[in-house]
Amino acid sequence: MSYQKEIRKHFEDNKEKFFPNIAGGKWRNSEIDYLHILPKNHEELNLLPIYRDSLNQYLETNRSCIKRHIYFHHLNSSQAMCLNFFFPLMEEQELDMILKFIGFEKEEIDYDKTCFEKTSDIEKGNYRATSFDFYIETKSGKKIFFEIKFTESKFGVAKFNDDHINKFNAVYKGNLGAIEEKYHQPATFCSNYQILRNLICISEDSYVVFLYPIKNKKIKTQAEFAKSNILKNEVKGNLFNLTWEDLLHYTESNLKSHKLKVHFRNFREKYNL
Repeated sequence: MSYQKEIRKHFEDNKEKFFPNIAGGKWRNSEIDYLHILPKNHEELNLLPIYRDSLNQYLETNRSCIKRHIYFHHLNSSQAMCLNFFFPLMEEQELDMILKFIGFEKEEIDYDKTCFEKTSDIEKGNYRATSFDFYIETKSGKKIFFEIKFTESKFGVAKFNDDHINKFNAVYKGNLGAIEEKYHQPATFCSNYQILRNLICISEDSYVVFLYPIKNKKIKTQAEFAKSNILKNEVKGNLFNLTWEDLLHYTESNLKSHKLKVHFRNFREKYNL
C-alpha cells in the first residue's frame, strides 16, 4: 500500500472517532462523499480543537496574506498540518525549540517577522512568487524557509514551454548562486521546478527546510537528491531535510506547557505519526 493510501485509510478508519456527526466531503465534482474529506463548510474542523479558535482568529486577521489552499478541507492537507504544528508554538512563543533542533541554539526568534505563507523576494513584477509554508526569522537576521510535505507524491515540475523559459531568463537565471551548473538551463530547471524555486532562496544567512514524513519515500528521495546533487558544496549545510517524526519527538520531549503537550498528542494521533 502506498503511503498516500495508508494515510487516507487512517483518516477513513478514524472518521467516526473524530467527526461522528459530519458527513464526508466531495472531491472536485464527485457524486460520492469521501470520508477523508470534510464538507467545505466544515473546513475549520481540520484545525485541532485546543487552538482552533485562536488559530481561526489569526487566519481571519491575516486573510490578505494567508490564503487557504483549495483542498484545505482535506484531512491530509499539508497546509492544515503546518498550521496545526507551528501556530501553537508561535502562540506560546516556544518556537525556539525548532531553532535548537536544527542547531541554532544561540539564536532568538523575531516573532514580528515570523509568519505563514512567506513569499520569496526573488520573483518580481508580474511573476507569481514562490510561497513558503512557514518562515522563521531570527533577531540576528537568519532567514529560515519551510517547505511542508505530507502525502504529496512529489515536488512539483513545470511545463517546458515559452512562458516558463521566459520566466527562467527574466527571474531565475540571475539567482542561481547556490545551484550546480548543470541546473542552470531552462529544461533542467523546469524538471526540478519546485525544488529549485525553493533552493534559490539559499544564501549565506538564508536556509531552507524540507519537512516530510519518513514513510513518504518519494519526497524523501527527492529531498536527499537536492542536497547531494543540486546544491553547491559550500551551501549544502543550508538545506535541512527533516522528518515529521524526528521533529515531533524532539518537540514533545521539550514541551513544558500541559496545554501544548495535550495538543501535540492530538497532533500525533491525527496524523498517524
